[in-house]
Parts: sequence; structure tokens; C-alpha cells
Amino acid sequence: MIRFFSKLSAVLLIACQTLPAEGLSWIWSSNQPGNDEQVYFRRDFEVPENLTKAAVSSSCDNIHRLWVNGQLLGEYTEWQQVAVSDVMKHLKPGQRNVIAAEARNQGGSAAFALQLNMTLNDGRNVRINSDTTWSMAKEAPQGWETADFDSKSWAKATLIAPMGHAPWGDIIDQQVPLTPQSLAEKFKIAPGFQLESLYQIPSDQGSWVAITLAENGNFICADQYGKLYYVKPPAYGNPNESAQVKAIDAPIGGAHGLLWFQGSLYVTVNEDVGNNAGVYRLPDENKDGVFEAPILLKEIQGRGEHGPHALVPSPDGKWIYFIAGNHTDLPSMDANMPATTWQEDQLLPRQPDPNGHARERMAPGGYITRFTPDGKNWQLVSIGYRNAYDIGFNLEGELFAYDADMEWDFGTPWYRPTRINHAVAGSEMGWRNGSGKWPTYYEDSMPAVVDIGPGCPTGVVAGKGAKFPEKYQRAIYALDWTFATLYAIHLQPKGAGYTATTEEMVAGAGLPLSDAAIGADGHMYFLTGGRRTKSTMWRLSYIGKESTAAATPLLLSAEIQQRRVLDELILSPDPAALPKIWELLGATDRTMRFSARAALEKLSVTAWQDKLSSENDPWRIIHASMALARINAKDQRPNSLAALDRLDWTKLSSDQQINWLRSAGLWAIRAGAFSPIEREKILTKIDAKFPATNDDINSELCRLLSFLQAPGIVARTLALMDQAAPSPLPNWAELAKRNEGYGSALKRLLEKFPPLQNTFYAYCLREVKGPWQAGERERFFTWLGEAAKRSGGNSYVGYLNAIRSDTLGNATEDERKRFGQEGTMKATDYFANLPEIKGPGRNWTADEVEKLATDLKGRNIENGKKMAQACLCAACHVMGTEGGAAGPQLNALAGRFSVRDLAEAIIDPGKVVSDQYAFEQIEKNDGTTIVAKIVNEKDGKLIIASNPFDMQQHSEIPRADVKSIAPSKASPMPPALINRLNEDELKDLLAYLLGN
Repeated sequence: MIRFFSKLSAVLLIACQTLPAEGLSWIWSSNQPGNDEQVYFRRDFEVPENLTKAAVSSSCDNIHRLWVNGQLLGEYTEWQQVAVSDVMKHLKPGQRNVIAAEARNQGGSAAFALQLNMTLNDGRNVRINSDTTWSMAKEAPQGWETADFDSKSWAKATLIAPMGHAPWGDIIDQQVPLTPQSLAEKFKIAPGFQLESLYQIPSDQGSWVAITLAENGNFICADQYGKLYYVKPPAYGNPNESAQVKAIDAPIGGAHGLLWFQGSLYVTVNEDVGNNAGVYRLPDENKDGVFEAPILLKEIQGRGEHGPHALVPSPDGKWIYFIAGNHTDLPSMDANMPATTWQEDQLLPRQPDPNGHARERMAPGGYITRFTPDGKNWQLVSIGYRNAYDIGFNLEGELFAYDADMEWDFGTPWYRPTRINHAVAGSEMGWRNGSGKWPTYYEDSMPAVVDIGPGCPTGVVAGKGAKFPEKYQRAIYALDWTFATLYAIHLQPKGAGYTATTEEMVAGAGLPLSDAAIGADGHMYFLTGGRRTKSTMWRLSYIGKESTAAATPLLLSAEIQQRRVLDELILSPDPAALPKIWELLGATDRTMRFSARAALEKLSVTAWQDKLSSENDPWRIIHASMALARINAKDQRPNSLAALDRLDWTKLSSDQQINWLRSAGLWAIRAGAFSPIEREKILTKIDAKFPATNDDINSELCRLLSFLQAPGIVARTLALMDQAAPSPLPNWAELAKRNEGYGSALKRLLEKFPPLQNTFYAYCLREVKGPWQAGERERFFTWLGEAAKRSGGNSYVGYLNAIRSDTLGNATEDERKRFGQEGTMKATDYFANLPEIKGPGRNWTADEVEKLATDLKGRNIENGKKMAQACLCAACHVMGTEGGAAGPQLNALAGRFSVRDLAEAIIDPGKVVSDQYAFEQIEKNDGTTIVAKIVNEKDGKLIIASNPFDMQQHSEIPRADVKSIAPSKASPMPPALINRLNEDELKDLLAYLLGN
């Protein structure tokens, strides 16, 4: 009888394939859904025995969870992103089966739709569609999702609309399951590796940005603005399992860094969600899985995207390393590896960012510290970062960081791409705000191990413990949020340091990577999310044929072993080591020279200052001179300059010539302007050497000669500028091909790439005082006007205007009268000739915008661009290569944000205000308040920009009139700017923004 019923069911199911497409419907409990209404749906069915494939596609406005025969497939939070799952292994041929869904509305319209598509061995398809045959209830007892449950008492579902009808459209149509095979087609994945989507984080669990491996192979993850969660991922190779997730009951959240270590959870609290920012320890003394009260180990001043970040244990387990971005004040330390006499070290006046970014953030910038697991003995390890989010140790125990670029600097000579840094003891990476970033060739800083290019660095994880081939175990992995790329950094020892190559392991739109960890099973688990974007947990596994046997650390080279001795001497100075330290100042390897100088700076200056008098080695003289200047041994300037003067310029290498100039310049920075005799000696040494045949040497000669007001420097530099070839494109230009949105904008920038070398020459000449010779001002300002026609980042034109302003400030009164308007780069008037909006508009909701975006094929992209102009998007945001600087750039939106994220940001921009774009609330002594962006502070005045539509429009406030300054919680962007648009205009705008 059972056998007969099974065959009959198969016949009936096969007949279902003749149903018209309208059989697939949107259903709900009624036509009048309630806010936050929760509805339960079930559909019983029989499965034919000759089944070969089965996949289910589902969508719900707004959230749903789905089961097949009691097995949870997942929780899905984006209705326009159809959830597709391979359910072949969940089905039971010849038996009763059930699909069950828990659906929830979050306001506005509500509906649920599902299609189960089964393929038989004869090629025919059988479908189960959501329709009025489904059972429905508003409450459900335990076990309601299983096949044994009796749902006869449940009501029938209400048909809301056939599939294809507004407002949802026809979104369930031959969807591809998120199998490793389909992901391999969607994303670029390194050969031999497999990617799995494990858990789509529902919106009520936030957007996850940190992950750490805990006990029993489980993970702890952090919502950027909310709670911590235990996660037990599905076992590898078992598609029938689902991730198990549980919120952690602990009074802590807003974490940017997590570390489970020695039985405690260490948490870096960043966001303002109840706890002071800082590093906390949550012990679990009785190992019952319930944490005791958080213990504050170190309070940190600073929050937000450039605030306190990740935590990593040292390989020997004795230390925990902690990294923070450049908007984080350095707390008190028990010991310091870098010399604490750091300064800005700018020979020429630095120009702060024209749009006010990080204008008040000075050295040491971002930093790495370490502390013992009990929260004591805090030591400063490395400084001079912009905003490295994470760090990692390679197999040999060397520490590396992935530092951020400043994309607004693009097209300027001080732009530094994202890069991997080797964080040796006492290291300085040379970040300074605005135009003050040190060139990578300055030997009082460490160079990059490898430059990567534009991007947004997030997590870093070492390959140790991974069941990957040996070279991948030796790699460290760096995550890029903007370009949605997981890089393997393959490190190669070189001297006392490292060089590296990069390999893309996973890349593709829709992967805003945030953090990663190696699991106890040897697979890599990583997160996508952050800034409230849609968040997912993924697994990367090796499925190739190479051996995955555990790799062992390489035997350290003699150079690295020697440098590690210097590392110890930096922390624990030993006068007896002076002869060896002095010897290593002259090493052929740059990293060794850096570490030797850092160790020298920790010794008593009286023990070694006289050694310069008898020294002839160029590197020893250059680095010892740098060291004396850096520790402010001002009385040693005559001896240092005399030692530098003894060196034969013609016998110095190009690197030595560059750092001779840096060393001499440091004395002017640290000990004041040169005396006339000192100035004359330096000019005698170097003046005739300019111009040279090397661009970097010319840059430093021009810098120092401009500072010295060398005769004829303007004429010689202008001649160089006239002869300059176009700037070569950066070696990361190929990156532009990888991202259709951000990449297309980058390509357009590269097509009009600015003259970097000439821009730096102009930057130097601005400090040369007038009068200039006849015709020189005309040539200079003509060049400046031509440079403004090139493409650059948000601050490019602002920097050119600042060069012009400084140049006129150093001109004579007659020159200012004559050239006061020359070279002026006028801001674009985004209110002029605005395209017409036809309307009629309406008060658009996020739900409505989200639904409009489901069908944007064939939209008028050109009209969408016009609507972006009409809605004033371009006044505050860069789109392509054009736009204002008050808000974040809008390129590559589709790869970083969901449609709902975009809709909410437009309709309610105050919901999430990035600290990078927030204005300040300035309270004056007279009780009045001004909301503006402070772009500079000069001569006792705050220079502010209060109009987000024109950030080049400045006004001044006497600093003495200001009572207090605090971040403004209001967004400078007005809400609901799209409310004047009709449906077609809004669709065109969405197509333009998402396609951009």
C-alpha cells in the first residue's frame, strides 16, 4: 500500500510540471500584514524515487528561516537576494517530506515565496510552489518543522500576488544554489581551493567584523555595533548540517578585536555601545562557557574606524599584541621600543588635508603595543601607521601589519598604497597627516615589504595550522574590504627583513571582507560585513592533491638572528653591545641599519657621540647623525654636520645621497635653522649637484635647497618641470581591472594621471620667497592651472589650491597684486544647470526602494547620472572621477552594500555616520554653536568648512572664542533627497549608482 501510494504521488507530482508559471505565488497570513508579524508555513509532499537533483529557492519580505524535514537550511534577511540551497540530501524518496518556513515582517508589505525544483532521472522537472495549498499559523509548537507534525488544524495561506507582480517582481527564476561549484563560478578562487557559504548573518545579529577560534573548534564572532556570538560551524563535508549560533550573555559589545587565549576572551571595545573604549579580559574560571564580568585592562582614548582594533598572541604565548589606528591616543606605557622623542620631522611646512581629515592627529599615528596575558607590562613596539586593522606572525615568529592608504591623496606624490609592513622592534613606518607622509626611502623609517594598491585593509591571519600546502602555511593572509579580495602574502627572507609577493585567494564583488581565522580543522573561516552591510560566514578549504603536512619554521638566516639580538637591545639596552651596534650601522642591509640605529638611540649619548669624529663609513655617519638629531642632542649638531661634510658626495650611492640629505634636514628640523656658515657649507656641498639624474635625489635636493632659499633654485626646478616626462603609472594599475565599480573610476583617474614629480617640485617651490625672476611666476601658475585639469582623489585640487596659497604667501606684495588670481582652481558649482526632475515624487521608504531595485535591466543610465546630479549626490560624493568630498565615494556600491543599506543611507543618512565624515559641533564662548568640519588650525584660528556642498568654502573662528569641540552626531547629508523623484527616475538613479 505504501509502495502504491508512493507511485501515485510521483504521478501527481509529475503532473505539476504542466501548471502555468502563475502557480508560484507570494503568500502570507492575510492581505493586511502587521508590523513585526511572525508567520509559520508548511507544505507536506511526497518525493519520487527516481530523483537526481533537488534545489529550493525562497524569498521573504523581510526575514525567513527555512527547514526541510527538520533540517535548518539557514536564515535569510535580504528578500531581493533569493536564498538557494541544494536539498538533495535532505529529501527522503518514497516517504512523507515537509518544507517549513518561519517568516517575519519588519513593517510595510509582507510576503513569502518558495519553489522546490526536483529533477528526475529521465530529465523531467517536478516543482512544489508556494500557493494557497500551504498551511499557515501564527503560533507553532515545538517540532512544527518536522514531517511527523500534524498541521491539519492550521489555516490555509492567503495569496498576496502571483510571482512577477509588483512590488517584488519575478525574482525566483532558475536560481543557482550556493554550492562550492556555483561559488567557484561567481568568485575568483585560487586553484585547488574550495569556498563555502556557511551562515548568512540575520540583520538582528548585526554585521560581523571580528572572529577568534575558541574551545572545541567553535568560534566567537563580534557584531561591529552589538553583541558577541558563539558559532559552531557545520562540519566539513556534511552539507546536512547548519551553523549553530548563540548570543553570548556578557555586558560587552561593539568589538573590533577578539582573542580567545589561555582560557579567557580578550576584547577590544571600539564602538560606543555601553563600554568605555579599551582592551578587556573576560575570564571563564570554571570553564562552564559563561564569562565572568569584563575586566578593563587598558582604557583607550579613541573610537571608530581609525580607533583600537585587533589582538594577536605571540608565538611563545608570553605576550598579546594589540594594534590601533591613527585616531587612537597612545596610552601610558611601561616600556617603549621606539625612542619616545618622535616628532613630525617636516623640513618644509606640511599641508594638512584640505578636507580636514586627521588634521589634528600627529605622531606617533597608529601603533602596535604588547602586554602580558594578565594585562600588565604594556610595551610600545612599533609606530607610524595610518590605520592597520590587524597583524599576524609568520611561522618564524616575525610580525607583519597590513596598513591603509589615504584614497583622497590619490594623484599626489605623498599617496601611499595599502601595504604590508614588517613590524620589527622599535620600528617607525612614517605616517604623518596631510602631505607630511615620509617618503619610503627615508631610512629613519621602515619600507613596505610589498605595496598592494588602493583598498581598505581589514583582517590579517597567519597560515599556521592550516591544512594547506606548505607555501600557504608559510603565508600570511590580508583581507581587503573595498576590493573584496583575500590575499596570500608569500614572504621571502631578504637580509634582516623580508620581501613578498601577493596572490589572490578569493576575490569578487559582494565580499566586503572583515576578518579571518584558521579553524581547529585546518580550514580558513572568514567573515564579510562591517558598516552594517550584509554579513556572511565563509569557509575556504584546500581540496587539491598536494601534501598538507604541517610545515615547520625555517632556519633563521644569520642576518635575522643578528637583528633579533638588536631587537632585545632596543628593549633592554646594554652598553657592552655598543661595538657591535656601531658596526651594524654600516650593514649592507637596510633593516639591519634601522635596527642598529634604533638600538643606538637607547644608549647613553655620551658613550658614542665622539665616535663620529673618527668614522669614515658613509652609512655609519648618516645613521649616527640621524640618531643624534632624533634624540635631540642639539649640542652635537656641529660634529654631525662636520662628519656629513667629510663624505665625498660623488662616492655615495643614490640611497646614501638621499639619506645624507635627510640627515642634514633633520638637524634643521630638530635644532633650528642653520647658521649662515652652516648654510653656506651645505650649499657648497650640494647646490651644484641639482639637478641630478635620479628623481628621488632631485626631490630631496629640491626640498633642502628650497628650505635653504638657494639662489637659482626656481629657475632650475622650472626647467626640470618643463622637461619632465609623464609620470609612470603605478605598478598596481592592473588592480583597476578587478572591480567594475571602483576599478572603472580608478581607470579613469589613471587616464588623466597627474604629474607626480612636478607636483612635488611645486610643493617645494611654494616656500621659496619672492621676488622671483621675470617670467617664473607666470610659468609656475600656468603649470598649476594645467595640473588642475588632471584627475586625483578628493583632496587633489585642494592641495593644489593650498600650494597656490602658500606660494602667494611667500611672494612680494607686488607679486601678490599681479598674480593673486593666477592658478586659482575654482570649485565646481554643483547647483549650476541642475537637470530637471519631472516627478511627481513621494516619501519613499527603504522597502519600496529595495523592491524597485529588483528589476533594473534596460534602465537609462545617462538619466540616472542626471538624477544623481539633480539630487545633489555629486556635490558631496565622488562618482567615477567627479564629485565633492563631504561624503564617502560611491564607486563599487554594489560590491560593498546591499540595496537596503543604500536605501537606508539615502533616506536616513543619520542612522550611520562614519567618523571619517562627521562634522564637529563647535560651541563658542558666547553660547552659540556651529556645526562644521575643521580643516586646519593656523595662526590662532580654526579654519572651517560648514557647507557640505562646497568643502572648499572656508571661514575662520578665533581659537580663543571656542569653548568646546565635540563630534556632531548629525549627518551633514540632508535626509530623503530622493523624495522628488518618480518611480522611473528613481530606478534610473539606482541603476546608475549600483552600476557605478
